[in-house]
Amino acid sequence: MKISALALIAGVAFSSSAFATQAVWDTATPWGSSTLSQYAEWNVFGGTSDSTPDVGLSAGTTASVTETSGASFVTSGGNIYSFALPLNITATLSGTTGGLFDVYLRIGTVGSIASTSATLNGVGATSVIQLSQSQGDFGGFGESFEQEAYWLWSNVSGASLYTFNFKGTSSSLSLDQLALATVAVAAVPEPSTSGMLGLGLGVLAFAGRRARKQNA
Repeated sequence: MKISALALIAGVAFSSSAFATQAVWDTATPWGSSTLSQYAEWNVFGGTSDSTPDVGLSAGTTASVTETSGASFVTSGGNIYSFALPLNITATLSGTTGGLFDVYLRIGTVGSIASTSATLNGVGATSVIQLSQSQGDFGGFGESFEQEAYWLWSNVSGASLYTFNFKGTSSSLSLDQLALATVAVAAVPEPSTSGMLGLGLGVLAFAGRRARKQNA
């Protein structure tokens, strides 16, 4: 079978029955009710390289997603599908320097399995699988799964640009949704600072008590 014909068949199938919940997250947001500092989300991809998220936190936030295997295309349903090689995604999100952040990468996929490993600015992390649901054999391409997963990098020093990389374990993986998020982390006082604060409060309490005794 010619590759072009294979791609057409796969594209039609993945754009229809395989996506019962297309462009809808089936699991809760991994960051819960936390206030987001930066955010970008794609539900429909406009190309294998797309710098226009469907959802953005603010006008100042920029983001992009690019598939780099060279064997991918966008299905009629707006998903990035790699039919001959493992999907290989690079995504970016603008940030701010200074402070600490929890940084999230979240994906929704169907088809073959995504690798559990991803990197943020070269630092690795292992995914947390929120949903993994078999869809049976997909037209002779092997067993198909609907999955939602995320990666978390905790207490990351703020950067002007976050670069994420993840990939599939084999061909026939379709990326349905992708989200990138940062959450500011409250700074924890150094032990010496906490000690000085406690000492200062103790001195104030002692002085107040002594003054009360003198006025009695």
